[in-house]
Amino acid sequence: MKDLNYFYYSKSFNFKYAIFFVLLLLWVTSIKAQTSSEVYKKLKKLNFLGSVLYLAAHPDDENTRVISYFSNHVLARTAYLSMTRGDGGQNLIGAELREALGLIRTQELLSARKIDGGSQFFTMANDFGYSKNPTETLTIWDKDQVLEQTIDRIQKFKPDIIINRFNSGSSGRTHGHHTASAMISEWAFEALHKNEKAWQPKRVFHNTSRYFYGNRENFKKANKEGMVAIDVGGFDPLTGKTNSEIAALSRSQHKSQGFGSAAALGERMEYLELVKGKKLSTNNPFEGIDTKWTRIKGGSPIGKAINKIIDDFDFSAPYKSALPLLEVKAMIFQLNDTHWKKVKIKEINSLIVQCLGLKLQFNAQMPYGVVGEDLQLKLIANNPSPLTVVLKGIEFKGEAYDLNFSLKTNRLFNKSFDTKTSGAISSPYWLTQKGTQGMYITDKKEWIGRAEPPPAYKAKISLMIEGREISTNIPLQYRKTDPVRGEVINLFQILPEASLQLESQVYLFAIGQCQKIKVSLKNLGPSVEGVLKLEVPNAWELSPKSIPIAIKGKGNEADFYFNISAPQQTNEGLVRPILQIQNKILNSTMQEIDYDHIPKQYLIFPAASKLIALNLKKGVKRVAYIQGAGDNIPESLSSVGVVVEILKAKNISLEKLNSFDAVIVGIRAFNVKEALTYKNKVLWDYAEAGGNLLIQYNTNRRLKTNELTPLRLNISRDRVSNEKSEVQIIDPKHPILNHPNPITSKDFEGWVQERGLYFPNQWDDQFTPLLQMNDPGESPKKGALLVAPHGKGRIVYTGLSFFRQLPAGVPGAFRLFFNLIAKP
Repeated sequence: MKDLNYFYYSKSFNFKYAIFFVLLLLWVTSIKAQTSSEVYKKLKKLNFLGSVLYLAAHPDDENTRVISYFSNHVLARTAYLSMTRGDGGQNLIGAELREALGLIRTQELLSARKIDGGSQFFTMANDFGYSKNPTETLTIWDKDQVLEQTIDRIQKFKPDIIINRFNSGSSGRTHGHHTASAMISEWAFEALHKNEKAWQPKRVFHNTSRYFYGNRENFKKANKEGMVAIDVGGFDPLTGKTNSEIAALSRSQHKSQGFGSAAALGERMEYLELVKGKKLSTNNPFEGIDTKWTRIKGGSPIGKAINKIIDDFDFSAPYKSALPLLEVKAMIFQLNDTHWKKVKIKEINSLIVQCLGLKLQFNAQMPYGVVGEDLQLKLIANNPSPLTVVLKGIEFKGEAYDLNFSLKTNRLFNKSFDTKTSGAISSPYWLTQKGTQGMYITDKKEWIGRAEPPPAYKAKISLMIEGREISTNIPLQYRKTDPVRGEVINLFQILPEASLQLESQVYLFAIGQCQKIKVSLKNLGPSVEGVLKLEVPNAWELSPKSIPIAIKGKGNEADFYFNISAPQQTNEGLVRPILQIQNKILNSTMQEIDYDHIPKQYLIFPAASKLIALNLKKGVKRVAYIQGAGDNIPESLSSVGVVVEILKAKNISLEKLNSFDAVIVGIRAFNVKEALTYKNKVLWDYAEAGGNLLIQYNTNRRLKTNELTPLRLNISRDRVSNEKSEVQIIDPKHPILNHPNPITSKDFEGWVQERGLYFPNQWDDQFTPLLQMNDPGESPKKGALLVAPHGKGRIVYTGLSFFRQLPAGVPGAFRLFFNLIAKP
């Protein structure tokens, strides 16, 4: 441990500056002190030439303690490579799933990295849902493509060491994606070491823990000889925080997964087990790797010059370091090593701007624009330092403007520019083309691996500082002041002229039924005129055939209605809204994703919904839906004419529930709703009085109460992840499988992502299991659907993933779900 901690707690740290910094806190403003400490730390980081790549499968798999430790204490360039964007997970903060959830989790990772100091990368692998082994994972992922993208990221980032969160020998004991990520990492290391011209990382480690040993006691007894042991709970006097505090803040950004964390006090040990590469004789993972400027030919004088800047750093006047840094920048420009030259020039440019306290903003007067729309931009600059800073010019979108304005001390400069909005639609590059089950596809090959596409507009600002040139890039942003949140800043976006929105993802029809379908059209530019049409399958009838539209005013919306009649037999197809504007056709819908902890996102994708004509009997008119972790089942039920009233658990009463035909408890409600620790009794009383109660899946971790039903029930981790796994009906004559819809094996065709999850494995004798299923090679599971009488009523508990099936429009899932809530 002493060897590794040398990087941070060595003589080069110079504690006189730490003491000086603490004294400064007594008399300078907190903002200035904080800025100075950040600059000082980045100066020290400028003098470290080593890189670490952390690698795992999903957002939230990363160990933020280790990432923060290497970034903030060892001061290495540190990045996290996540194989996927986490699209297959659940969402504890809203109803977004799949691609929308992946976008949320991408932004949560970026928020986490801003806190722990790392960078963020991805492959194009799709999180298709839970996988029980890496063989299945690497069959659904394009193994060669994911390996190639991992190798490419290693070549570009050039890590000295790679740290895997999982190990390659854990097949069957953890998520298949987890094991596959470690296997890909090791294959990449081996492939690179067979190529003499390639960048070759020196070591691969496994960040092991008690999880891989079964329990804490086993891990405590395990032989840790040869492992790198690091205390990641150390205190940083520059930030006034322990590494555990920084890591907890970072971890807490994974809000959609419910991973809010509190910092652990005191020692916090992490262990790195060598998997590939040269063995260690010390506790230093960088052993044998030169992490100073001496690793580059001609770099030694640069290291000495930076050390002098660090020694001379004035916390009360950080601007004094700007000119020496400009001289160091000139020295770096002379180097032949293109990789480190590029990395360190970027670092030093940022440092110089921060030393000056220079504030630069490039703002738009509106949050988004459409191609061809008038766009007013404003450049704002302020130089609080006494140094002479000349604002030479600005470049954006191929336009260049000479400014040659001298920024006087703390005198605000602003200048407006009028232009026309131009460029590609702002949308996640991995979602602009239809992918496969296991892979996303894009024609933007140069963007693969990036967390997000480049900003719609980026300005290059040219400066002259005491006669020395420097440039910096800033994105175009939209700023507004929220009365609660204060200033809210988001990137400016380019959107299509209009957004077409269908009310539902799925429209269910009875045979021959006619329904009125609403299309909402939102004008995203100054005005939009055209002809609105619906495309429907040949067997379906439509009227009117088209509707002329004209909407003025940016952001204004209007609703339009079409009548669609289903055929006289079972049928499925897609309905697509089309807006024809002269010679252009629009078919885009826009989903706005707006949460306080991440920037606002606009998800643009083709507008289409599923039409299903089937023989569906509902047997229910009005139901209560008690909110859980968030899902779209209420909308799915409303789409077929059921009245759904959404209730909060804390507000339920027996009197209120008795007015409903059925009560449905949302997914993971007993994991996230504290009120169900005492309001669950109201549910039991409702069923006992003759009510029909349906409880959907909960996880067996972090339950608010173990009393999920009035009868004994034990939740396990059993799941059937293969959505095509055979389903056997145990008792075909059971009433719930025959009323109001007769359920057969055909009703389990076309399911998506999985059968179900977290099935009970033990239950009271009063429960009757109705279905049996299992993944290939596993024992049968009977806990997917349980029903029991309770008083005059009925309780159903199910781990079937209706929250995925109903929004996807799976006909058999609808038929079965209505049987579960229909009046007996």
